[in-house]
Amino acid sequence: MAAIHCLAFDLGASSGRAVLGTLDNNKILNLKEVHRFKNYPYEKGHHWFWDFEHLFQEIKTGIAKAFAEEADIASISIDTWGVDYVFFRNGKPVRDPFSYRDSRAEEDVEKLRKILPDKELYALNGTQIFSIDTLYQLLAHQREFPEDFENSICLLIPDALIYMLTGEISSEYTIASTTGLLDPRRRDWNLELFRKAGLPPSIFPSIVMPGTPAGCLRPEICKELHVPAVKVVKTASHDTASAVVACPVHPLAEKNSWAYLSSGTWALLGMELDAPDTSEKALQYKYTNEGGLNGTIRFLVNIVGTWLLQETRRVWNEEGCSLSFAEMEKMAAEIQNSPFRIDPNSHEFIAPGNMPEKIQHYCRVHGQGEIPSKAALVRCIYDSLAECFRDNLKRLQQIRGVQLQTLHILGGATKDNLLMQLTANATDIEIAAGPVEATAIGNLMVQLIAAGAVQNLQEARILSGKSFPVKRYRPIAGL
Repeated sequence: MAAIHCLAFDLGASSGRAVLGTLDNNKILNLKEVHRFKNYPYEKGHHWFWDFEHLFQEIKTGIAKAFAEEADIASISIDTWGVDYVFFRNGKPVRDPFSYRDSRAEEDVEKLRKILPDKELYALNGTQIFSIDTLYQLLAHQREFPEDFENSICLLIPDALIYMLTGEISSEYTIASTTGLLDPRRRDWNLELFRKAGLPPSIFPSIVMPGTPAGCLRPEICKELHVPAVKVVKTASHDTASAVVACPVHPLAEKNSWAYLSSGTWALLGMELDAPDTSEKALQYKYTNEGGLNGTIRFLVNIVGTWLLQETRRVWNEEGCSLSFAEMEKMAAEIQNSPFRIDPNSHEFIAPGNMPEKIQHYCRVHGQGEIPSKAALVRCIYDSLAECFRDNLKRLQQIRGVQLQTLHILGGATKDNLLMQLTANATDIEIAAGPVEATAIGNLMVQLIAAGAVQNLQEARILSGKSFPVKRYRPIAGL
C-alpha cells in the first residue's frame, strides 16, 4: 500500500495547529506539526469574541505549509471546541463569533427554565444545563442582536471554517450535538425545542455525519496558496469526538469496562454508549449526551481542566514571574498534604481574568484561609482536579451501574506525570495515559476511514495504540 497523507487542523480554546498525518507502508500513522498559532478571545464592548478572520488566515497558512512539506495530500479536515458559532449573510460573517467565556447568557438559563423545567428540557436534548451552550448563547444573541437572525445562516466554528474553504454548507453531527438543540435519539435538530425556546430552526443547515465529503478548496484559495483543489472532509468536528475516536481501547476490552477523559483546556469525562441516557440520575449529576463517530453517544460531563493552570501561568508571566508548565508541575510535587481545595467547575473560574486571585478568593470565602505560596496554589489546582475527576467517575459508575477497570486519559494533560498519578490515586483505578495528540489523531482517522485506508472505528483504535505510546499509572500511597 502506498503511503497516504492527510491534513488535520485542531483548534482549541487557547491554540491551534496543523498536523500532517502519514499512514506509511507499514500501517503506522506518523504525525508532523507543520503550523501552530495562538487563539485567545478578545474583549470589546463588555463582550468576549473570537477573531474569526485570524483563524481563517491561520488555516490558510497551515495549508500552504503542509503542501510545502508534502505535495500529495489526500484530504483536509477541521475540528474545534464546541458550542460557538458564526452567523453568515451573503457569504460573509455578520460579526465575529462570541466566545463561550462571555457571561451574556447566564440570565437566559433562568428565563428558559420558566418555559422548560430542567427535567422536560433534559428529556428533549439530553444535555446538561450550562450557560455556555449554544442554546443559551442564541437566546442572548437574539435578545441583543435580533437583526443577525434575518436572512442568515448559523454555522458552528468548524462548519464555518469549512464553508470559508469550500462553500459547502452543512452541520456536522458531533459539533451540532454540543449546541443543546439536537434530539439525541434521532440525531437531528429538535424542532420542538426550537419552537419552545423561540428560536428559528431555519438558521441551521441539515445534519451530516463524520466522514461526509465537503467539496474541494475554492479556486480562489487554490490560486492564492498555489495548491491543488484538495478534498475537504467533515471529520468528527468536535475536538472531544475526534479524541475519543483515537482512544486506544484494547479490541477485547468489554464495552462497559472503560471510560475516557479527554483533558486539555476542558476535561471531558465519560463513556461511549449506543443510545442516550436521559435518566434522572444523569440529569442530577449533570451528564450530557453528545455525538460520536458511527452515531454513538458520548455520555460525559464537562469539567474545567488545564484552563486553571493556563490562566494562572499567564497571569504570573505577565507579572514577571515566568514559569513553564513543567516548572509548575515540579512546584506542586514539592507540596505535601495540602488542605486547599476548589470546585474547578465553579462559575467564577470560567471567564478569563486573574485566576490566582480568583482561587485565593474562593479559598477565603470557603473558610480555608490564605494560600501561602505559588507552589501551594498550583498544588491546590492539581488536587482539586484529581478529586473532581474521582467524584465524577464515581457518579458515572452509579448512573450506568458499572464497575470500570480503566480510565483512558487523552490529550495534552497526559504529559503531566503528577496529574496522572494523582488521578490514579484519587480514582483508585488504572490510568492509561495517551496518546498526547489524540484529537489530531482522531481527526486523521476519520479522514483515513473516508478514504478507505482504514476500515472502521475498531481498526482506527488498534492503529492508534500501535502508532503512539500509552503510559500506565496505578494507584500508589503517599503522594
